[in-house]
Amino acid sequence: MRLLLISLFLLTACNPLRPAQLERPETPKYYSTEQTGAVIQLSEHWWTDFHDPQLNQLQQQLFSNNLDLRQALYRLQQLQALQKMSGATLWPQLNLNGSLSRDQSPGIPKDTRSTNTRLSVAAGYEIDLWDKLKDKNKAAELRQQAGQREVQALLLSLSAQLAEQYFLAVEQRAHLELLKRQQTRKNEFLQTVTERYRAGLSTASEVYQAQQNLAIVKTLVPDHQTILIRAQNSIALLLGQLPGSILIDKNELPQINSVVDIGLPANLLVRRPDVTAALLQLEAADRELAAALANRLPAINLSATLGRSATHLAVGDIEGTFWNLALGLAQPLIDGGRRQAETERQTALRAENLTAYQQTLLTAFQEVETALMTEINGTSKTIRLEQQRQINYKNLQLTHDNYIYGLTDSRDLLLSQIMQLEILSLQLNNHRQQLSNRITLARALGGSWMTEEVEQQQQTLKERQDVKND
Repeated sequence: MRLLLISLFLLTACNPLRPAQLERPETPKYYSTEQTGAVIQLSEHWWTDFHDPQLNQLQQQLFSNNLDLRQALYRLQQLQALQKMSGATLWPQLNLNGSLSRDQSPGIPKDTRSTNTRLSVAAGYEIDLWDKLKDKNKAAELRQQAGQREVQALLLSLSAQLAEQYFLAVEQRAHLELLKRQQTRKNEFLQTVTERYRAGLSTASEVYQAQQNLAIVKTLVPDHQTILIRAQNSIALLLGQLPGSILIDKNELPQINSVVDIGLPANLLVRRPDVTAALLQLEAADRELAAALANRLPAINLSATLGRSATHLAVGDIEGTFWNLALGLAQPLIDGGRRQAETERQTALRAENLTAYQQTLLTAFQEVETALMTEINGTSKTIRLEQQRQINYKNLQLTHDNYIYGLTDSRDLLLSQIMQLEILSLQLNNHRQQLSNRITLARALGGSWMTEEVEQQQQTLKERQDVKND
């Protein structure tokens, strides 16, 4: 028996069923899209590069008040509690037991009565022979760390959503301001055409066309107002506020005149919290599989009890100290295939997590390259739209002068005016899309600012809970 125990202890931390090492996907050294020319580094808090005080203020409100983020923080607290529960299995369990009983039994010449009292301390401990408990605890720790990264990924996504909706609202304000100016000009042109008609210099058809041109501009206003209200209400929802509580009155979009340095693909392994979370989930699944394999091996448990008992009889008292020390050995033999099935489940779960990690990694690379190409193409489109606007503006001026001197009718002028409005509207759309592309690129590149922010929000949430409990 002693030789058996010595042999078992020598096998500690040596699981013969340890799972095979994982082969993680390799990271490419470079992106397929090359950057040329001067590039800049994004600020850690990337939205500050837009130099918009209201946007900065809204971002701070987002961190404190977003309800999705608060739910994620509560889920993180649950993972932390599960980690503590798992870690508790590595330590001996100690219980205080007590009992008091009174008995009466029939006897000769009279009944026998007795009073029994017991007070003891019982301890139990499972020897982690195959690192089963340690693997489970490590898996719980990795799950908690992955949860931390998932909250950071959520925070990064929320900040990008807020910036997207903010600039969408600003764009709609700019559209409305443009339409307001166009209405003024269309109305002035209508008055000019009407006066020329009364003087016999224009036809009634030209008056109707000018009226229709003004009506077209007015028709565009409600759609932009609807998009503006929707964007403002989306921001209110992100900030945990009621619809109608947010007003974006800015009508000028910030300029983007630089190219962002995307770095190397390896940077995403540390900058992207979703990639880190997927890797931690994979490592946790690996530990849980090792624990499932170890669960099929023998288990050794130690138990000890120390206490004092007292029995009061009619013939006298019996008092004394009692103790017990036991060593238990259990080897699973027949369980209906439950442990084998659990091993198969954990094997499949680990394979699923490996595939998820590969997918997350590929998605991260794809998002960066796509965002970069979209930003480059957006810049090219901006140049061409400006060229188109300048050409059409010169044509508009020429057509206007020709109309004033009676060299052409109003149709050419109206077409040029409509074209100018369309170009200006396209420029606004493209400008806002450029900002959206920059936001997408900033989100795709990740960052480290979320770590400190999540820790701060965790502390704030804990302080709120402490205040409620007091």
